[in-house]
Amino acid sequence: MVDGRAIDELVEWMCDGAQPLHDGRRIVTEICARLNRAGVPVDLFRLFLFTIHPTIMGRRLQWTEKTGTVITEADFSLFDTEQYKRNPLPRVIETRQPIRLHLADPDCPTDYIIVEELRQEGFTDYLCQPVIYIDGEVHTMSWSSRHPGGFSDEAVAALQRVRGPLTRLVESYVLRLNAVNIISTYVGRDAGERVLNGRIRRGDAEEISAVIMFADLKGFTDLSNRQPASAVLEALNRFFDAFEEPIREHGGEILKFMGDGLLAIFPIREHGRGDAAATADACAATDAARESLGGPDAEIAFRSALHIGRLSYGNMGASLRLDFTAIGPAVNLAARLLSVASSLGRDDVCSAEIAALIGGKVEMISSVALKGFAGEREVWARGA
Repeated sequence: MVDGRAIDELVEWMCDGAQPLHDGRRIVTEICARLNRAGVPVDLFRLFLFTIHPTIMGRRLQWTEKTGTVITEADFSLFDTEQYKRNPLPRVIETRQPIRLHLADPDCPTDYIIVEELRQEGFTDYLCQPVIYIDGEVHTMSWSSRHPGGFSDEAVAALQRVRGPLTRLVESYVLRLNAVNIISTYVGRDAGERVLNGRIRRGDAEEISAVIMFADLKGFTDLSNRQPASAVLEALNRFFDAFEEPIREHGGEILKFMGDGLLAIFPIREHGRGDAAATADACAATDAARESLGGPDAEIAFRSALHIGRLSYGNMGASLRLDFTAIGPAVNLAARLLSVASSLGRDDVCSAEIAALIGGKVEMISSVALKGFAGEREVWARGA
């Protein structure tokens, strides 16, 4: 028997924003636990959400009593699989109507792959519901039970009551998730978090210490003049892909793609890594990118420049079009070092400040005048 008062309290809690919980996994876990305590025998809950992400089509939040709530990701190829096409999700999305499958009934249609899968795991009932956003976008959620006889009419009615407030919670969760994905994709992970936390005023910046990396493709002008645009874009994407993971894994962040080049920083935390550790991370990321592309003689080759110093990190730009980036003399010097690397015939150059922190082979190759800086500056080569 379903406890109607407990369901009322659950619905009220969900409508009030599921306070004080904020994490989607904890909210799903709490909802499933409270449904079971109220007499709704849920053994498996799945929430499938489409998302805005360059490589991920959607995310699935799955709850069982044993595992709790687990999030998995699906890429765009899922749409083309029989596993997806021959299951209730596409039909529920298309019709915006729930699908109920009485798995314990021998006459239950077996058109859907999931019927036999759930039966083999001992499930007796399945209910898939549409999750319809305010703008009409449709996602899905499903409830499965191992209870003898499956869900009672009261239990199904309770799940129908829960659908509305759960949809609003899901919509709020996904809107923020999509915002994080979009902002992180276009401005970077750390910068994205700062923007979402309210750092959106022009001039809202802070001064930090960091290792600064500039890198660009060698021979890009010749490449873009000889090759069709599709081939040029492919080369650029391979170049940027080679840097993305190593920079992230070594605690850095790509701030900007600039034509055939990129700007990244490796922040130095007061209570975290020091100058030498951040320098080692930047060098390791550069070396990993070069190895990923096939070494120094690869078809896609690049130059890099490293410097260390203080910089302003934050918002700047026009009143209604801002950019989250880094500026300052240290950034300018790193850019100038990259510009002279070609004339000096070296691919990986750095400042004297970086050279002093590098534990591996390094060689002072020249002292040159850099535009905008007084006197001459030493240019060092890594991997000498």
